Amino acid sequence: MSHVPSLGDRRALSRRGLFRAGGGLTAAAAGLLVGAGPAYAEVPDSVRFDLGGAGGNPVWKKSLHANWVMQSFAYDSVHQHIYFAQTNSQNSDPDHVGDLWITKTDTTGRQLGSMALHNFGHGVSIAVEPYNGSVYLWTEWMSSGSGFGTKVGRFAFQDGAVLEKTSGAIQDRTPSIGDAMVNPQPSIDPGTDRLLVRYKTGADQPRIVVFKLSDARAGRLSSSYRLAERALPSRGAWGSDNPFQGFAAYGRYVYLLEGRANGPSYLSVIDLNGVGQSTVIDRAQTTAGQSLPGREPQGMAIWTHSSGPRLAFGFHSNTDGVREASVFYKSQFV
Repeated sequence: MSHVPSLGDRRALSRRGLFRAGGGLTAAAAGLLVGAGPAYAEVPDSVRFDLGGAGGNPVWKKSLHANWVMQSFAYDSVHQHIYFAQTNSQNSDPDHVGDLWITKTDTTGRQLGSMALHNFGHGVSIAVEPYNGSVYLWTEWMSSGSGFGTKVGRFAFQDGAVLEKTSGAIQDRTPSIGDAMVNPQPSIDPGTDRLLVRYKTGADQPRIVVFKLSDARAGRLSSSYRLAERALPSRGAWGSDNPFQGFAAYGRYVYLLEGRANGPSYLSVIDLNGVGQSTVIDRAQTTAGQSLPGREPQGMAIWTHSSGPRLAFGFHSNTDGVREASVFYKSQFV
């Protein structure tokens, strides 16, 4: 494994990539970076995952709590657990649009617990936050008629619990930055303790906004607290054939997962200091899990492992009607 510089040791990190993909303008100059005080010049530099190489495969064709489709996952790296979000793709009951199962496993996919969420959303992205002796989940919440969430909710995981969308145990943690917040989807960067929310302001107009996790936890999610905000690439007709399937962030870079069932799957890299709809790497195809029956990319997360951080991404598969989850990761850096 290559040497992994500390995110805190920013002066020692390479400046390479700063001027790639239209990123030569500072975020402040482009009006993309806003702080509670004076605007900063840029998101601090960090290492970037190398999307090539074999990587690892710690979870292979594991059945989860319900025979539902795995949509996303996230790591509790403190306790070395995974939390998977699952949706019922065959649901036709309007009273249960947006129902999700959460399955807790160890890092090999062995089941350790589960929790039901009623009328939350599609489960496109999930974040896990170990805090004060509990584990909190961040998910899309308040399902609309389309089955996707309209807000972001934070709540404690409780094995065996059933949580209704109207429960007082759910904290509303939806950003209020002036933009329309269509289908907000949360992710946590454990390397910098930041909350990132991907959302849309309209059809094919995806954006991302970043907050300190401590501010987000306390509900400070207004414009004056955002650390960064920028556009993500529009997906056009290509996106109709290759659905967005998840994202994760580590330091300065955001990673996107796209693809459809039984088709090619793609990873992209976004620089939070970039401008417009620029990318660092556009649609690097991955062949991970290509032998899986009904292979469909589903979910991304950062796994903080004893050997260093890992960029994990998952696939749903279907073996004779049994729905399964597999997870792969990259751990090298460019």
